[in-house]
Amino acid sequence: MVDNVTSLNNETNMEDFNHDSYCGVYCGACDIMISYKSGKKQPLALLWTEPTAKSLYKGLGLKYDNSKPFKLECHGCKSDQLFVNCSVCKIRECARLRGINHCIDCSNYPCSLSLPMKRNEVLLSHVRVNHANMVSIKEVGVERWLSDQQNRWKCPKCNASYSWYTSKCNSCGTSLRKYTWRFSFIQFLMLKFGIILASHRRKVINSH
Repeated sequence: MVDNVTSLNNETNMEDFNHDSYCGVYCGACDIMISYKSGKKQPLALLWTEPTAKSLYKGLGLKYDNSKPFKLECHGCKSDQLFVNCSVCKIRECARLRGINHCIDCSNYPCSLSLPMKRNEVLLSHVRVNHANMVSIKEVGVERWLSDQQNRWKCPKCNASYSWYTSKCNSCGTSLRKYTWRFSFIQFLMLKFGIILASHRRKVINSH
């Protein structure tokens, strides 16, 4: 097992996880969630360390809670157990305040919060399908969509769940390259640099 990954324990019920989201992301294939469930760090999860999380908070002008241990754990954005990144998501906050289930249900969609997600598609391929996912939810209902997504993100050989960016199944080792998105070292560095740069910009602004 890789350090920083808290594996699923016997006291955690699978019903505690919620794979639906507000923005159209399928949380059931999230690298953080799969890392937690499998005990093996997935490609995108490798980006996240406590220093990186602290830099993110600093860049957002937020105070990081040092009293809580840093954990790669999330039960979905509609749950109460959130990863540090998801807990400060402005889209989640907005949807909850407006009392809507998905961004597409809002009369202001697309908006200044959802449009930046479009720019993130270059580095984070999984957000490319957000809008299409929400359209599908409107057409077939959330339960059918969740069932379809669950089947979409299962290993064709052993049926184990896999993440957006993994190259092989955590359970049986089957290659999944034709089913998942690529997350390169260049993408990793660009995201890391972007978080650190935002942190330094905030520091400069606060110093004036």
